Amino acid sequence: MLARLIAAVSKRFERGVVPGSSLTILLAGLVGLAAGFAAAFFGHFIHEITEATYGAANSRRGESFVWTLAVMACPALAMLFVAWLTRRFAPEAQGAGIPEVITAVARHDGVIRPRIAAVKIVASGITIGAGGSVGREGPIVQIGSALGSTAGQLFKLSAKNIKVLVAAGAAAGISATFNAPLAGVIFASEIILGSFAVESLTPIVLASVVADVVQQRFGEHRLDPAFKDLQYEFAGAWVQLPSYLLLGLVAGLAAAAFIKVLYATDRIAERLLPRWWIKALVLGLIVGGVGVLYPASPPVVSRSAERDAALRPPLPPVMGVGYEVVEHALHLKRTESQAVPKQNGEPAPFSLNPFETLFRTAPEREVKLAPERMLAELAWLAPLILLKPLLTSLTLAGGGSGGVFAPSLYLGATLGAAFGLVANLALPELSNSPGVYAIVGMSAVVAGTTQGVLSAILIVYEMTDQYAIILPIMAAACVSSVIARMIDQDSIYYKKLTLRGEHISRGHDLHNLDHVMVRDVMIRRFPKLAPADNALEIVRIAREHPELESLPVMSDDGKLIGIIRAEDLHRVLDSDISPRLVNAEDIALRTPLSVHPAQNLLEAMRDFGARDVETLPVEVGAGENRRLVGLLLRSDVIRRYRQEMLQRR
Repeated sequence: MLARLIAAVSKRFERGVVPGSSLTILLAGLVGLAAGFAAAFFGHFIHEITEATYGAANSRRGESFVWTLAVMACPALAMLFVAWLTRRFAPEAQGAGIPEVITAVARHDGVIRPRIAAVKIVASGITIGAGGSVGREGPIVQIGSALGSTAGQLFKLSAKNIKVLVAAGAAAGISATFNAPLAGVIFASEIILGSFAVESLTPIVLASVVADVVQQRFGEHRLDPAFKDLQYEFAGAWVQLPSYLLLGLVAGLAAAAFIKVLYATDRIAERLLPRWWIKALVLGLIVGGVGVLYPASPPVVSRSAERDAALRPPLPPVMGVGYEVVEHALHLKRTESQAVPKQNGEPAPFSLNPFETLFRTAPEREVKLAPERMLAELAWLAPLILLKPLLTSLTLAGGGSGGVFAPSLYLGATLGAAFGLVANLALPELSNSPGVYAIVGMSAVVAGTTQGVLSAILIVYEMTDQYAIILPIMAAACVSSVIARMIDQDSIYYKKLTLRGEHISRGHDLHNLDHVMVRDVMIRRFPKLAPADNALEIVRIAREHPELESLPVMSDDGKLIGIIRAEDLHRVLDSDISPRLVNAEDIALRTPLSVHPAQNLLEAMRDFGARDVETLPVEVGAGENRRLVGLLLRSDVIRRYRQEMLQRR
């Protein structure tokens, strides 16, 4: 049996026919494996570049002012090299990368040049490692997608299967970077493909799982969540719900502002500094200058941070990915004197482990904040809310290569923590610890910038392993997404495409038709042909109604016999048969599909494709009681769809 199977597959390869679906699943596993190792290598590469550049210079800043200048110069020199590298070898590798992946899927059948993976690793690794204020998640998504596309092209798969492999590579990249396999699947489906089609899920899930298995063995996080040692209890008390909803509103405004600042900075830089190399140097020096001027250490630190600072000075908080700042914000806890007393009727502290509270000890990463220290902490955190989006924008405008996902997490964590500090100072009895608001803020800002609510919820949950906070996470993410969409319909990824004049409609955009009924669009006044009308009469009526591609043929008792399409009539007129001898009943398309006035246009679009017609009869009743009440034109449906899309924007 196995021998016959191998022989059959071999023959298909010899004929140039690749077994698509099965091979796609197999390749998805290999793409997940490759993306997992690529993510592990990428993280190690960034670490080594940091140790060789601004990390090494920062550790010696106390010796001489020259080392401070060296820290300032590192981002500028890195951006200069990266701008040259990407302009020379792969312009698609500049910037965040995810908009280019979306374009490849939507416009180019998923085809991504193989060299993108190599160039992106080098360009983004040097940008981030040398202090550029960008993230590594966007690059690894583009790297994984390039690996998936290359595999599909190598085995000559169909465009549909190549797109699935691109999404599988993106899922694998997210999974391996965050130790978040479920979030990788949702991100790839929601953001990259724009579809949750069942047939595409198996390869995507497989790639995500394999990549995470590699990460658990060779990656940065292994079996731990990205942000570990977080210990928060149930955060769904109804008295705190208003504060979470308010944070979602603020996060939505911040997310929309981040998008506007990102692309406005690029336009302004292009106008003021038209030469790419000058732009890279000037903007890089600004990033480095802000980095060395801003206080590196917060006013209150954890025990582990104290030990680390004694061994080595902390890195500038606005340079690089900035996960140290996020980690600090997530561990902010008020002291017990600030804790909210348990109210009657409130749920007991939530824990998946009933023995956890018996043996719980305060982790060394925990940052205890007394009320008198909260203002000092707020003064250190608040400027970062403005500086991080600005420096990310400058890094990308200067030609750097890196993602905007990590800056969104950074913005959310600092915004949430600052919001939590204000809430604790103003209304401590209605507030939770600032670290809880930092977690909620991450999800809310990511939901606002990417407009992928499911992805934002799951990725923050998997990064923090804090199911106790899932209710605030979900509530704030939804509010933030709605607010950001009200301000700008485009996400942080689609905005780049829109500014380039590319308006990409995804599969889920068709759902703009599901609330429009056939009765709202159908033609109610239309001509009717009798069965005995000859071809000359049909031509006369067709000329009187040029907007109709098809004409209905009705029996004497008012029943629909069929429809006559333009090609049916042309076929008769082009033949040797006299038009007077051909009747409408002879050439009518029998048993045509019909639609009901209460169907929506999404269902009607499916029926148009089923018979490849331009006009569908609209009927009510059943059996002998069926009667024709209108005609639905494909052109009218398309026109209504365009109107809905324009209103949506």
